[in-house]
Amino acid sequence: MQNNIHKTAQIGSKVKFGKNNTIGPNVVMDGDITIGDNNVIGLNTMILNNVSIGNGNKIVGASSIGSLGEMGTKGDIFLEDGKVIIGNNNTIREFVTINSPVRKEATSIGDNCYFMARSHIPHDADVRNNVVMATNSLIGGGSVVYNYAYIGLGSITHQWTDIGESAMVGLQAAVIKHVPPFCTVTGIPAKILKLNRTGLERRGFTVEVLDEVEQNFKDIIMGHYMSKNEIVIKIGAFLEKYPEALKSFMK
Repeated sequence: MQNNIHKTAQIGSKVKFGKNNTIGPNVVMDGDITIGDNNVIGLNTMILNNVSIGNGNKIVGASSIGSLGEMGTKGDIFLEDGKVIIGNNNTIREFVTINSPVRKEATSIGDNCYFMARSHIPHDADVRNNVVMATNSLIGGGSVVYNYAYIGLGSITHQWTDIGESAMVGLQAAVIKHVPPFCTVTGIPAKILKLNRTGLERRGFTVEVLDEVEQNFKDIIMGHYMSKNEIVIKIGAFLEKYPEALKSFMK
């Protein structure tokens, strides 16, 4: 047998499986759903509508994937061609919700992400690779979360907000502006606190690179410091994209 599907799982006629998947008790799958190889989908998980899941993902249980984006009194919208796309080697803990798109073609998640219990990935979100969302963290519809970002415990991010590469959103922060790459933000409303040095050290950036950024950090954020340093260049590019959002972001 190529897949181990529990006898209580309810699998719709359009669901397609790869091989070596484990589908737990009371899982419900109904819609145009494609599951790759070597996935574990835990008990009481619900996967609906148009969903594509890659390889090697672990969905611990009681999660909802593909349900309609939450639009409140506007009325929920189902895009027939819209889908949820999940890449490879992600961990999705208990009670995580991942909604279908409303305005774009997809709600998407990349590879090697870790979503802790009760985190929420809304309609039209674009979550890239190696992202961590801590317990009870929420991002608004259409948000883009870049590689290696860390979304802290209980934080809330406004809809259509970008969170840059290796940014760190502090616990219980209220993010209402785009967050530059490599920065730590915290507070209500969130403001830039410092360089996310710990995260960058874990990624293998050298002491020399990090020291230069740390010593000139405020000038870099304000657009007053130029360098061939990779971090400086990427922050500068982000500033060019969102010049109106960042000048008042410093604590």
